[in-house]
Order: sequence, then C-alpha cells, then structure tokens
Amino acid sequence: MKGVRIRLHRNSIQEAKKGNIAMMTAILGTRTTLLAGTMLAVLFGAGNSLAGDQKPDFVSGGVLKVCTSGEFPPMEYYENPGDKDLVGFEVDVIDAIAKRWGAKAEYVVGDFKGLLPSLDSKRCDLVASGILITPARLEKYDGIPYFGSHVVMVTAASDTETKVPADVSGKVMAIEAGTSYEKMVADLNVELESSGKAPIQAQTYPSASGVIEQILVGRATATITQDTTAAYRMLQVSGRLSIPYTYDESENYGIYLRKSDGDRQMLKEAIEALQATGEMKTILQKWNLPETATDVSHDVN
Repeated sequence: MKGVRIRLHRNSIQEAKKGNIAMMTAILGTRTTLLAGTMLAVLFGAGNSLAGDQKPDFVSGGVLKVCTSGEFPPMEYYENPGDKDLVGFEVDVIDAIAKRWGAKAEYVVGDFKGLLPSLDSKRCDLVASGILITPARLEKYDGIPYFGSHVVMVTAASDTETKVPADVSGKVMAIEAGTSYEKMVADLNVELESSGKAPIQAQTYPSASGVIEQILVGRATATITQDTTAAYRMLQVSGRLSIPYTYDESENYGIYLRKSDGDRQMLKEAIEALQATGEMKTILQKWNLPETATDVSHDVN
C-alpha cells in the first residue's frame, strides 16, 4: 500500500507539473498575441500618421502661396477698405488646408483673368477664387471640385419686366471679365439672333462688385453670377436687388493647381479630411452658406 501511495503521489506531481506548464504556455501565448497586436497597432498608427503628414513639395518651405482675385464675397474679400488680410469662406478653407500641411497660407491677389496663368509662372501653387471647374480649364490644370452652387440672373428689385435671360434682348448685361458667363451670354445671343431678336449687349468689368454697381446705377439691366455672390450683395444693399431667374444646373467651384497626380491626390485628401471631421460644415455655418454646399464629388471624371 505504501508503494501504491508513493506512485499515486508521484503521478499527481507529474500531472500538476504538466498543468502548470500548459498554463504557463497559455499565458505566454496570450501575452505574445497581445504584444504582437500592440506592435501592429503601433505600426499601423505610425503609418496613418505618416499618411496624414504627407504634403506637396511646394509647401516644404512652410508657405502655401495661393492666387485669388480677392473680390468675390463671401468666398474671399476685404471686409473694410484698407484691410490687408482677406476674409471669407474660401480663405478659411485654404487656411485649414495649409494648417494640415504644416504651412501658412500667403495670398497673392490679382485680376481674375490672370489667376490660372500664375500657376504656370509659379507665382502661386493653388488658385482659389470662386473659380468654376470646367473641362477647358482641366485640359491644362488639375482641379478639385468641392463646392456646389447655382448660377442666377440678378436684376434691380424695381425691374418687374426682366424675368428670364432672353428678356435682356437689346439691353445691357454686365459680366465679370474672364468668367464662364461671357460664353453663356454669347450662346444666348446665337439663339436670340436666330429667332430674329436683338442680341444682348454684353459689357465686361474686372470685378463682381463692379458688375453689381452697374445694375444699381441703372447702366445695366442684369448680370449673371453665382447664388453665393448674389446673396451677399443682396444683404449689402437690402431691397435693391432681385433674383428673378435661377439656372437648373449646379456648378462646382474648385481649387486649381499645376498638373501632378500626387499633388492632386494630397489636395483631395486634405479637402475630404475637412469634410470628415466636420470642420467644413463649421466654416459653412460661419458664412451662412448651405450646409450641403460642399457635399459634392471631389472627382472630375
């Protein structure tokens, strides 16, 4: 019996040892798995951080040069005469993009017609000036659409006769030089003349404010512009302007840059990040713009 007890005791010790070894193996395996998971998380986190830190070469010096007309409220404008700093919705957007790239935005103000050519001369690296994305412009430059807007016709509030663009037949329409509205008037004139009506007398001016002024002083019957501009001007001169006609098509403002697949992708990602974090919505609210205005595709195909 004593021998049997000894054997049983030894067997119990061996089984206990086996159990301890299995337990230790399980613990070590768990810790190894957790350690591996932690290492992977760190690696992926670092990868995401590196991806977020990517920026175009043209901001490597900490400055993002942006060409703008500075005359397109509420997108970008000088709030008071003599101000040195631009304000506006698009200024806030560009400032936010520059911040993501670890840079500070520097605005180069010039005539609208010369903005895109300034990319060629490297006077600036981006163009942001309430500029529409068009196939013709995309042939030479890259552009990311990010803000949807409608085109409208603006008249004096006292004008009850001009209800559609064709009603401006034989009269003066003021148009901002270098914009796509010039072609819209030219196309309409082809239709008017083919139906035996007098063409519209298109007169161009260098700024949006100059165009609106022509209507206010009675030199022009109407103008074609974006709903954003019209809304801002109507607030400035309450009760003096009207929007009798809104075009069906929605057009997209965009930010242009020199052709580069990599730079275009980084700009697109920066804009999408502002959308994802809700920062873009906050900027829209600040300027009393529709919260859905930036819910547009950032692709051009």
